[in-house]
Order: sequence, then C-alpha cells, then structure tokens
Amino acid sequence: MLGGSFRIDGSSRFGEDKKYGTFPAVSAGWVISEENFLRNSNTLNFLKLRGSYGETGNAEVSNFGSRTLYTAAAYAALSGLSPSQIGSRVLSWETTNQFDLGLDFGFFKNRISGEIDVFTKDTRGILLDVQTPLTNGYASILKNVGNMTNKGVEFTLNGSIFTGEFKWSSSFNISTYRNKVTQLANPVSSSSRTLGRLAVGAPFGQFYGHKYMGVDPANGDALYMLADGKTTNSFNDAVDTVIGNPNPDYYGGWNNHFSYKGFELDIQCQFVKGGDIYNIAGIFQSVNGDYFDNQTLDQMKYWRNPGDITDIPQPRLYDGNGTDKSSRWVQDGSYFRIKSINFGYNVSRALLKRFRMESARIYVSANNLFTFTKYTGYDPEVNTQYVSNVNLGHDFYTPPQARTITVGINIGL
Repeated sequence: MLGGSFRIDGSSRFGEDKKYGTFPAVSAGWVISEENFLRNSNTLNFLKLRGSYGETGNAEVSNFGSRTLYTAAAYAALSGLSPSQIGSRVLSWETTNQFDLGLDFGFFKNRISGEIDVFTKDTRGILLDVQTPLTNGYASILKNVGNMTNKGVEFTLNGSIFTGEFKWSSSFNISTYRNKVTQLANPVSSSSRTLGRLAVGAPFGQFYGHKYMGVDPANGDALYMLADGKTTNSFNDAVDTVIGNPNPDYYGGWNNHFSYKGFELDIQCQFVKGGDIYNIAGIFQSVNGDYFDNQTLDQMKYWRNPGDITDIPQPRLYDGNGTDKSSRWVQDGSYFRIKSINFGYNVSRALLKRFRMESARIYVSANNLFTFTKYTGYDPEVNTQYVSNVNLGHDFYTPPQARTITVGINIGL
C-alpha cells in the first residue's frame, strides 16, 4: 500500500515573500499477515508494518502579526496615532517534518491487539514573541526564533478479556517523548513572574531560576543556592540554574468496559508521570500574608524561634522573605485521574414491549470523580500557558475541572 499528497497553503499572516508553504506527505504499509508464511497462523492473525513522512505548517499567530500596527491615541486633547506593534516582513511558516514507523498486531482472532509507533519530529522556524529593549518603544516582536527536535514512542494494547455472558474489554495506552532545542536565533527568556526559557540543547520550556534551599534555623531567613552549591539569604546573589522540566516522563490512559445482561459499566482513567508545574499562586497564597489571598495551611509551620527546623520562612511585614520566584513553588505534576464512570441499564425487550417503547436506558455518569496527586494546586492537568507557549506547566489559579454527576433516562418511542 502506498499513498501520498502534496499541498500548497497560503496565509496573509506572514510577510510579503513568505505567504506560501509547500507540505508534501507520503505513506506506505505492508500487511505481513497476508503473506504465505503467516497467512495460516493460528496465533498471529494480523500484522502490519507502516511508515509515513509528512510536512505540516503552523500559522497560529495573530492575523496581522507580520505588520507594523498603529493605534488611536490622544495628547493635549488632540487625537493622533501611535505605534503599537513592530512588524517583520520575513515572518514565515513554522514547519514540522515528521517521520513515523508503526506496527499493528492482532493475536487470537484479535482478542489481543495493539499498536507500536515510533516518531521523530523536526520543527523549524518556531514562532514566538521575543522580548526587545523597552527603549525601542515595543515590549516584544513576533519572530521565527529557532528549531527543535522531538522523538517519542507510543504503545496501545487492547484486549477482550471475557467474551461470554459477562464481557470485559480493556484498552491501555502509554506515550513518552523527549524534545530538544537545536538552534536559537534570539534568546527567549522568562518574564518577571515566569520560569520558562529556550536554550540550545535543553528541553522546550525548561524552568530556569533560583533554587530555594529552605530556611536558616538561626534567624528564619529564606535561603537560596549559590554557584558553588552553598546557601545564601541574598536572592540577588543566588545562581540562575535549571529548576524544573514541564515535559512529562510519560503519560497515557486506561479504559475498561464491562457488560452483563442489560447492565453496562465504563471506566476511563488517565495518568501522567513527571512534568513539573510552577504554581505561581504560591507567591500569593503560600507566603507571609503580604497579599489578601487566603493562605495555605502549611504557613502555620513558619519559623518562630532560633533553632526551629522548617521550610517556611519567618513572616515579615513589607519584607520579601522568600517571596521571590524560585523553585519553592515548583512541584511534581504527576497524577492519576478517574476521568469518567458511566453505569447504565438497558431495559429488557419484554418490558419495552409491555410499555410500547422501542428502547429505554437508565444511567448514572460521573466525570472527574477522583484525582490522586501530590500537587498542591487546584488541578495538576494544567493546559493553560499563562503568558506564551514557552511557559508550559505554569499554573496561576487555573480553575479546576468540575466534578459532575448526572442521572438520566433515554427513551425511544
């Protein structure tokens, strides 16, 4: 099997000479189980090797990102215009070349089946806002700043465990990836409140900042790490270093379906291992009460007397003792979540006939029922990116996903 495609896409969001991008794709597959040496196998009934290569483009920027813009302004009761955005005539598509190699398999008449995929992605011309000196009159400019590689493995396993009157089918999937910035035309650093940066040879969005080292038992000062590994109570003297990685080690899901006579039960779970989260809300709700935010309970363990051993600095009025951005609020974002549970009963045909109905189903469903995590924020499933897409894993009072329970009945007449 062989297939292919060729696209030419255009977007007015890019510079005059960079509006169009070409994106070819090709795929091939070989059903090995159809070959003579496997066709009559009683164990392995399906085996397919497949591969693909394709190029895609990203144009998810503002409609006028490549243009210099002006906005209405007033001065001394006179109307006028002032520049609001600096343009770039060379702004172009962010392109990704991806190679996939996969294997599909099925055993025992497909009672056990699955997929294994290995992929490599090379992204060129990453589109990001780059900070500029404020003396230019602009805070940032949208540019193609660099390249990145992304390599990963995905595995899916499906099984029909019981197939009699009581049925149980299960599906499990797990994925892992590693990315690395390979080229950077301009530095992309964090802002006053964020930790995400881009650096050649490092993962995308890796956290950089000062490492929090606890509390000085003698005086209650917050401590940070120096370049030689020793501690200091001076935030400005502390070394800027890697303090976290928002990219997870692996993630996946586990789904189960049970049925017995008219009863059905579906359980969907998801999990993430690794992936640090910077809980920015900690600067407001886990400090010395400088702000009006309600404080977390751990603040009751603050330093009181010389010799106290704690990781909560002494609260000080108008004194930023441990309140600066640091690894103090970088936490492990691992979690296991029971995403949904659905339980239903399909009314028997005898009762349907008696009440002259085509179908009837009574059900109870629950979403986001339980989450097991050590993360202290509202929800470890942080999808927002705070300021820009460099700042992965940044959580600033992200509202948690609602836990919902629904009871209902579906009737067909």
